[in-house]
Amino acid sequence: MKYTQKYRIYENDVDFRKMATLGTLLRYCQQIGAEDAEHYGITPELYASTHTSYVLAKLALHITRTPRVEETITVQTEPEALYRAVNRRFTTFCDAQGREEVCVDSRWVLIDTDKRMILRKHPEGFPTTGWVDKLDRELPIKLTKVKREDCEELGTHRAVYSRCDRNGHMNNTVYADLICDALPLEVWRTHTVTDVILYYHKEVPMGESTRLYRAAVDENRWYMAGWQGDTCNFEAEITLAPLQDNADWRGNKEKDEAFTQKTQNWLQIFYNLALTKGFKKVTI
Repeated sequence: MKYTQKYRIYENDVDFRKMATLGTLLRYCQQIGAEDAEHYGITPELYASTHTSYVLAKLALHITRTPRVEETITVQTEPEALYRAVNRRFTTFCDAQGREEVCVDSRWVLIDTDKRMILRKHPEGFPTTGWVDKLDRELPIKLTKVKREDCEELGTHRAVYSRCDRNGHMNNTVYADLICDALPLEVWRTHTVTDVILYYHKEVPMGESTRLYRAAVDENRWYMAGWQGDTCNFEAEITLAPLQDNADWRGNKEKDEAFTQKTQNWLQIFYNLALTKGFKKVTI
């Protein structure tokens, strides 16, 4: 059964181009997934009583067009029944005209929180009715791996207070922020995300750190990974494409540049005028 909600893209959801960040998109996925699960009776209370928790194992995301600030999006999600210890969930984002902009194919596993083991069947009393046997859509979810010694080391990222969730470790959506921040800033001035694949291997507990590594797979594709010693926390592949349809941002950029040039011209005029009045020459 599909579950649908409408969300508004706010100022704190977007980047300097007024486009929703990758982390924002995954946070909406997380939110609607949790709301949908509660409709089935899968609540924090159930997790506590059964000593279980759903953990995100993998996801693939494809973007046709990135939602913009102040736009209202319709997000729809649907879960698949347990198969070989994995529950799939497919989520779509549509614009006000019903055109699909983003889709996400995520893979979840249910774990025993006491034994830290993956469960191959749901505990007794765990709701499972209403889930489709097989989802009709699927995204490619195999990423290109790069050996750590062939990557560039970018430094460590700590699981600080603001990055952690109620489970006491770095939230899965934060990894999207990390990989975007790891790309050169100039990339974001000229390119946008089209595809992302994320593998979650081992959580980063609150207070601990992961060391980030990066490698260019090809001209518009990057590999990222986070490591704690010999343990890989996550791997990611992010694919970019040149900006095509962000005329609003480009127009504002041109206006900003024109305004800056006009301001500099006026400053030069006032500076020259000041010199004629006997002011000491300075460098501006």
